[in-house]
Amino acid sequence: MPQTSPAEPSARAKPARPPAPWAYRVVIPLRAISVAFTANTLVQAALAGLFVSGDVGLLKVHATNANLLTFMPVAQTALATVAWRARAARLWPAVLGTVLIVLVVLQQAVGYARVLALHIPLGMAIFGGATTMAVWAFTLTRPVGELKALREGHR
Repeated sequence: MPQTSPAEPSARAKPARPPAPWAYRVVIPLRAISVAFTANTLVQAALAGLFVSGDVGLLKVHATNANLLTFMPVAQTALATVAWRARAARLWPAVLGTVLIVLVVLQQAVGYARVLALHIPLGMAIFGGATTMAVWAFTLTRPVGELKALREGHR
């Protein structure tokens, strides 16, 4: 029985479909929201630190920013899902985005309940996930140039 090397596609494997012609258009907004979400998680941590160090008025700013922060992973996950469906990216970023949505909602709940033993580690996990998504957004499976070149080939 002949062995096939990992580089050789099997006879039964489906050929990879190219990305949708418009797939590159989702990359820039995805990068923007990913960087904004990561930066805002840092702002949130700074607001928490300033509140804990005595500036009590920043607790309201921290709570208001948490509401803004809740919508960012929703937008990020929607864009990651569109990129996956357009065949410009893999599925795992959309799954990670969904996990981040759950973590952010849980983070708000334990924050309002003042369960700091869970609130602080959750914040660190969210920052880690946000950073992972931002790094991924700048190293997509199919970079913008390749996606645009594929689009030109479809004309």
